[in-house]
Amino acid sequence: MSLLLVCSLASAQAQKPTTKAPQYVARPTPSFFTTYTYLSYSIVDKATSPDPMPARGVGGTLLLRPDGTYQKHLTLAMNGTTMPFDQDGRFTFTGNRISFSYTDKKGQPRTDEGTFQLLNGVLTITLQGYPATNQSVYTLRQQ
Repeated sequence: MSLLLVCSLASAQAQKPTTKAPQYVARPTPSFFTTYTYLSYSIVDKATSPDPMPARGVGGTLLLRPDGTYQKHLTLAMNGTTMPFDQDGRFTFTGNRISFSYTDKKGQPRTDEGTFQLLNGVLTITLQGYPATNQSVYTLRQQ
């Protein structure tokens, strides 16, 4: 009889649904298309110095939309006042290269090009300036 009981128990366990091991679920990375807050802005003039010259009183936001449009609201403190630098336009990126196309204050089309890196919610954009030895470096954080 004990052999019959052992066989019955084995059969009952074989019919139990097995519990699957928990599966790894990838967490989505933060979206590139969002609003960023400016943390810092600096200018690099390699003809003068390899060290960046940081701007003071940096603030504002940069909104990058999935449709390729952007809104930039940058403010800098200068000479006891705040200077706004607002811009609307289009952006494109491939790999780590990015470009911003907009119309300047004189109504002329303009494109700024450079590189970007998004790491842990911090976006760093380095744009080529004029003359070619100049660069603008923006550091922003996702909101």
